[in-house]
Amino acid sequence: MADEKKKPTPRDILRMVFRRRRMFVLGAAVFAIAALIGAEYMPLKYTGTTIFERRQDPALEEKIGSFEKVKLTLHHELVGRTAMEQAVKELDLTRRMHRGPDGELTLEGQMNKQELVKRLMDKTQVKWSVRTEYVDLISVSFTDEDPGLARKMPNTLVRNYITRVSEQMVARLDASRDFLQKQVSNVDGRLTEATRQRIEFEAQHGGMLPDSPGALQQHMQRIDTDIDTVRRQQLVARQNLERLKALAEAAAAAPGEPIQVIKGPNPELDRLKKDLRTFKDDLANAMILRHMTEKHPTVQTLHKKIEEIEKEIEETPEETVIQKVYGSEGPGENLAMALAAARSEVEMADKELDRLQGRLNAVQGLLTNYAPVRQAYLELSTKVGELEAEKKSWQSRLTGVQMALEAEVAKRRTHLNAVQLAEKQFRPSSPKLLYVLGFALAGGLAFAGAVVFLSNTLDRSISATQDAAKHFNLPVCGVIDEIVTPGERLWRNVRRGIVEPTIALILVGVIGVASLNIALWLHYPEEHKQWKDDPTAFVGRRAAYYYQRGVQKLKQSL
Repeated sequence: MADEKKKPTPRDILRMVFRRRRMFVLGAAVFAIAALIGAEYMPLKYTGTTIFERRQDPALEEKIGSFEKVKLTLHHELVGRTAMEQAVKELDLTRRMHRGPDGELTLEGQMNKQELVKRLMDKTQVKWSVRTEYVDLISVSFTDEDPGLARKMPNTLVRNYITRVSEQMVARLDASRDFLQKQVSNVDGRLTEATRQRIEFEAQHGGMLPDSPGALQQHMQRIDTDIDTVRRQQLVARQNLERLKALAEAAAAAPGEPIQVIKGPNPELDRLKKDLRTFKDDLANAMILRHMTEKHPTVQTLHKKIEEIEKEIEETPEETVIQKVYGSEGPGENLAMALAAARSEVEMADKELDRLQGRLNAVQGLLTNYAPVRQAYLELSTKVGELEAEKKSWQSRLTGVQMALEAEVAKRRTHLNAVQLAEKQFRPSSPKLLYVLGFALAGGLAFAGAVVFLSNTLDRSISATQDAAKHFNLPVCGVIDEIVTPGERLWRNVRRGIVEPTIALILVGVIGVASLNIALWLHYPEEHKQWKDDPTAFVGRRAAYYYQRGVQKLKQSL
């Protein structure tokens, strides 16, 4: 029974490759050359990318929903079928399609247009490059065999999207502005009416709108004090008038050296009492209305002042000499003047007393009606304040909308802004040089390994004593080496020393030329054209260029 085949170990694989190394190298080189030459026949594709900035609208995104919905909505508005059809129309990509006598696309032309739009949509990609709280950077990429279309298409899509969104924003801002203007006008009318009502109320209740009932109480206390003072003056004036009448009668009966010394209440005592009442009122206001304590400096000062005035009142006499009457001066003229002055003083005191009493009655009436009058005035003032605040709020929003509208109309808003337009494409985006070289290298190694493996599988020869013993089921007693003739030995030496190195150099040269051709084709189109037209001249120019650069660097280093 034949032994089961063992799986080859890595050492067996290396031995197999080494035994057929010429085949391995030749297979890898042939595949690499074929791949590098065949890559030139691949269609070139160019990719244009346009990047635009999008400032977020929190209110709008809150209505749309999650970020995924925002992305889908933006993708649809940016590169959806409607947007793509508009771009196709602007770029006149349907000019070669079938049209009827009326200039409209035929049924076949419409089908071709739909297929074109679908292909263009498949070639377009939208990526969210940067996502922040306030601003996003979004890139629109388009890949096509035509470099001009690869540049125009993303620019057209982004420009149309920005224009369309701007028009929508202008319409929305117009509606908002009209609404806010109506609100401002409405509030302004109500504010004017409320202000008029407050002015009329103030004119009707002029001087009767104090800040608190305490102010009315203080006003009444001051009026009471003035009434007491005027009453004392009235009493003094009347007493003086009676005395003057008596003096006039006495002077007429017995004229001579002073006939009478007239005394009356001391005015200094009245002043001190008035000051005492004033300071007591101030003390009461400070402790009751202002809630000051006995330790407060103001309260202590008032107490001290009151004590000083009370001490002066005790030391001041109640009466003082008002007038001395001499009988020799002629009572006719002097007493007549004094009597007239006294009568006038009494009349003035009476009138002042009546005036103060009227003011006191008015303040008492105001205090009685204070609550309803004050409440009505506060309601009017509050209404005016609320309307002013409401008008300010509407006006502020209207100003913001007007500024945004003016900026949007003038194309100065930054809600959407193209920060990088797609430029003219000189180098293709596909195929990439690195991918082509990597495919040639990896594919060459894989192809060479497959060829070696297939050759080893189909080889029926026996190359090892173990294989011979196993195959013939006989012991191997010795091995006779290959008998090589002088001619064969010479050929082997020539092959190893000349033929194989020459073939290797040719293969390396071909691979280098093919790699250079691919590199120029993908990265330097103009130089590739020169290379195709005259390879020898191109190599000569490049060699001279690098030679001059080497000489210059050598001179600089020296």
